Amino acid sequence: MSLEPEDEGPGVHERTMLVDLRQLKPVRPPPEKTERPEKVERPEKVERSERPERVDRSAWRPFTFKGLEKVSRAQGLLAERLRWLTPNAGTLGAVSARLKGLFDAEVRLSLESVQVRPMAELRRFLGDPTFLAVLAPGALQGRAVLEVELSLAHTAVDLLLGGAGETVGLRPLTDIEEGVMGYVILEVLRVLVPAMQAGVPRPRLDGVARGVDEVSARLGDDGPMLTVHLNATLGPHGGMVRLVVPSAVLEAAEPAVQSAQRRALAKADLAAHAGRLSAVRSWLRAEIGTAELTTSDLASLRVKDVVLVDVLSARPDRGESGTAQLRVGAGRAGHAEAEVFVDDGRYKARITGIIPGESGNPRSATEEGGGREQEEDFTNPELDVPPELEGAPLDDVNKPDGSDLLGDVPLQIAVELARIPVTAEQVVGMRAGQVIELSRGPGEPVELSINGKVVARGELVEMEGQLGVRVTTLAS
Repeated sequence: MSLEPEDEGPGVHERTMLVDLRQLKPVRPPPEKTERPEKVERPEKVERSERPERVDRSAWRPFTFKGLEKVSRAQGLLAERLRWLTPNAGTLGAVSARLKGLFDAEVRLSLESVQVRPMAELRRFLGDPTFLAVLAPGALQGRAVLEVELSLAHTAVDLLLGGAGETVGLRPLTDIEEGVMGYVILEVLRVLVPAMQAGVPRPRLDGVARGVDEVSARLGDDGPMLTVHLNATLGPHGGMVRLVVPSAVLEAAEPAVQSAQRRALAKADLAAHAGRLSAVRSWLRAEIGTAELTTSDLASLRVKDVVLVDVLSARPDRGESGTAQLRVGAGRAGHAEAEVFVDDGRYKARITGIIPGESGNPRSATEEGGGREQEEDFTNPELDVPPELEGAPLDDVNKPDGSDLLGDVPLQIAVELARIPVTAEQVVGMRAGQVIELSRGPGEPVELSINGKVVARGELVEMEGQLGVRVTTLAS
């Protein structure tokens, strides 16, 4: 049934809605209006037959998508681990430049997709007939295969043999033509191999396969495979280039230790896609000190208690400058070293360096080397105390399980000068020399946090020659 509104004049947009008449229920006519008495009386009880009908929930069924491909957990983990194998824009640009000089024609390569599929579906991805080059990754026993669609292979051979790259019939390549395509593959490997990470086996050409059956016999049928699909343009002609690598080869070829080159590639990818992270928000925390409590002490923490601070690198209670560590979230991936100073009555932080992958806490210049050494970087448990037991000592609670063993587990507590909201895009853009407004003045309260979660707020005090934080507010 098609419903269209009447013409309501210019500027009104017509809309069409399709309605399944079988899903419509008869509409009950409205009850006839009766004159209400002047005196308000309690309405009579409505009979069951006059009550509105309830919706039959049993008639509703969850909607399910049909025809979706099934992906196992192993396939998902394999795809997640193999970002280093996906060619980036720089690598594809270098290959395109080499092929452009080889064919004297415009060459463009772009990544279409990367899929992890069962090896049994190999025939689904590879054409027949086509050009199939077998690659041997270093000294590994496994093999990979590189496919060039037949029409694109004929164009490449015709250009290298002095032709104009004219389209020919899709016949299999001759032995001479396969040798020409082998030369093209070797030129591509000459560009790819130097750009590969240290520790990754260098691929070499191990011959040409005659058909999908031969490729399947050489690759085997065990485990999933990774397929990288590339769009290739050679002059006015286009086609697909596919790389198929079995999971066994991938697991053996992946570097065990993350190299500096791999970290640089990850950083470049992060910077290239920083715009997508503009809506992701977190907290930038300026830590100026540390303290250590046990789970028992934390559970019994009350207002006006004083938490003694092990080290302190700035004195906001006196309005003095110092140093701080700027951490995002829990801060396990690293931190930024910064100088904190007062400018126009507000604290600011000037970044002096970025320290990736290191844990630790700021030390005062006068206490450097005199503080307690950190024994271990603990992953602190989340405390879940019922409201009626909040603040009660753990010894007073009868728990016949292993929770008493956690009473002496040390918790590293950070003293935060300030925390400000930041986006992931702003974090990516942090550089040495940048000045960040902390929106906190001298003498204002500081926060006590565990793994980035605020547990209390307080003020800096001196207690018998030691610095501490007097708790003024407990986090709910």
